[in-house]
Amino acid sequence: MRRILLGLLLLWPSLLLQGCWDRTEINDLAFILTSAVDLEQDGSIRYTVMVPLPGQMGGASGGGGGTGGDKSYYIDSEVGDSVRDAQAKLQARMSRRMFLAHRRTLLVSEEFARIRGISHVFDSTPRSPESRMTTNLIITKGKAYEMLQATPRFERFPSEAIRELAKARLVLNLNMKDTAVMLSETDGDAMVLYMSVKESEKSGKPSREINTTGYALIKNNKMIGLVEGDEAIGLSMLKTLSSEAVITAIPEDGVTMTAKINKDDSYLRVRLLQGIPIYDIGLNVRVRIVETIGLYDLSQPANLRKVENVISGLIKNMVEQAIRTMQKKEVDPVQFGTSLWRDYPKLWQEQYAPKWPALMKDAEFHVKVNSTITDTGLIYENVTKKGMKQ
Repeated sequence: MRRILLGLLLLWPSLLLQGCWDRTEINDLAFILTSAVDLEQDGSIRYTVMVPLPGQMGGASGGGGGTGGDKSYYIDSEVGDSVRDAQAKLQARMSRRMFLAHRRTLLVSEEFARIRGISHVFDSTPRSPESRMTTNLIITKGKAYEMLQATPRFERFPSEAIRELAKARLVLNLNMKDTAVMLSETDGDAMVLYMSVKESEKSGKPSREINTTGYALIKNNKMIGLVEGDEAIGLSMLKTLSSEAVITAIPEDGVTMTAKINKDDSYLRVRLLQGIPIYDIGLNVRVRIVETIGLYDLSQPANLRKVENVISGLIKNMVEQAIRTMQKKEVDPVQFGTSLWRDYPKLWQEQYAPKWPALMKDAEFHVKVNSTITDTGLIYENVTKKGMKQ
């Protein structure tokens, strides 16, 4: 009897084991690669997803997934009153449960960002434990779902091309967490990566490639403008995040140089002069020469200094151009207002907070750029120089 009781006592804890009743099979999941949010004419929200098709992705033969024509992915879309409403309608016709943990990019159309704002995606995303705030938020030119229909040649999925471009060195790697922090700052303005679709050129088989255009400016939760080209480079230089840019300089007649620039370190100081904010901005930039058209000897220190000064002037103009755009549009994605609040919290609350960033137009900005050429490549000048002289 004692043995029976002892055996029952030992077996009793096994009743508390949960086993595999809550298991989730991979074959029961639809891994969302990217999703897109658009605005319909009636004001409803269109939600689009891209899902890989395991049966179309090559590899070992056998079962494991559905097929959808000759593509290795499947795109579907639905309309609802909210993002989650549209997602629920989409789920109703999917045999697999949508799984968002592998989503790396979230696309929002420019129309949606200008009319409805981007706060909607900052509610639906953090509420789900599967969604990641490291997802890159991207605003698209035209409809967001049309970008999912692009045909990039280098990647199997358009979503992968979007992700690689979003974290490339030539742009600021801004994820949803970074954007949320900017929106929650004292002045509450932000910048978001902006992309478009562009046809390939001079190709035997034209393709619709994805192109990084610049940055969308966000004010009061809505997109109010776009910076491109030199303005985008200048704006990225003002942010604490690091990125690389390619610029072209002309140090003298007949000589054109292309260089890659990286911000080394920087400072931003603010002071008040008769109630006017004065910002002192300092940028140290590393320069790498990648091409020179024309004969120019970079082994000479005087020539190096001349090129450095020219590049410093170009970068300064780009930064000042970006600042003028922010003043004109009354938007502060760099958080100049936050710097003023940190140094003068009482004055900020009493005088500046109610009218910022409109007061930026009265502020003064002094920009100083120090460029240093750290790499000229394997040569100092064109290897054919002597032959050309002869």
